[in-house]
Amino acid sequence: MTTLPLFFEKAAAVVSLPPDDAYTDGLLETMRCQGGRLPLWPLHRARLLRCSRMGEGEFAEIEQGLERVAADCPVPAAKLRLRLGYRGGRRCWDISLLPLEPTPELEEGVRLFLCMGRLPAGKTANPGCKSLDRTGYNRAKAELPPGEACDGLLLDTGGRVIESLRCNLLARLEGAWITPDLRRCGVRGVMREWLGARIPLGEADIDLEILCAAEEVALCNSLRGVMPVRELIGHRRWLPGPETRRLQRLIAEELW
Repeated sequence: MTTLPLFFEKAAAVVSLPPDDAYTDGLLETMRCQGGRLPLWPLHRARLLRCSRMGEGEFAEIEQGLERVAADCPVPAAKLRLRLGYRGGRRCWDISLLPLEPTPELEEGVRLFLCMGRLPAGKTANPGCKSLDRTGYNRAKAELPPGEACDGLLLDTGGRVIESLRCNLLARLEGAWITPDLRRCGVRGVMREWLGARIPLGEADIDLEILCAAEEVALCNSLRGVMPVRELIGHRRWLPGPETRRLQRLIAEELW
C-alpha cells in the first residue's frame, strides 16, 4: 500500500525534493486534496496566475500534473504543496503530497500568542501572494512559547492585526464578520476568498483593542477550514461561538 509523503518533480515521481531556499522568486500554494480532487483549486489557480504572471498556456502543464497527483492520492484527505519559481535560472515546479494531521483545534479552539516581530506595511497595493521566502514568519514562529500549542498573531509596523502564522483572521463584531484589510501586507488566503463569496465579510483595519472587543474570533485556511480562537494569550479568552460553528458547517456541506 502506498503511503505518504510522495514527491513529484513536475508530475514525475521522485524520492525527494530540494529545500524551499533552492528556489528564487518562489511561490507556494498549500491545498487540501479531498477525495481525489482539489476543492479550492479555482481560487488557488487565480492567485497563482496573479502572482506568477504566467500565461494560461504555460499553466496547463501544472494543472494537468495536479489533477493526476490528486486523482491518484492514496488516502481520502491529504495536504498538497505546490512550489513554483526558478532554480538554476530555469522556471521549475514541484508537488509534495503530505499527511493531513488531526486538528483538535477545530473543536477545542486555537490559542494565539502575540508576536513582537512586525510585518512591513507596504506603500503599494499588496497582491497577497504566498512566497516561499518565509524568513519573517520563521522569526515570528521562533517567538512562540516552547512546549505550548499555539499559533502566532502577526501585526504590521503600524500596529494593525494582519494574520496568524498559518491563517487569515475573522472577527465577529456587532453581529457581523470582518477580516483585516490586507492592502498593505499579508497573504490573501483562498479560504478567506471562498468565505467572502458566500457570507457578508467586511474588510477593515483592526487593532488589538478592536480584536479583544470581538464577540467571536476565528482563523481560516485552505487545509483546515475555520477554527475558533479561544484565547489571545494575556489579553482575552473566548468560547467557540455559534457563528463560527455555522461557518464550519457551511464548509463541511459545500467543500468537504
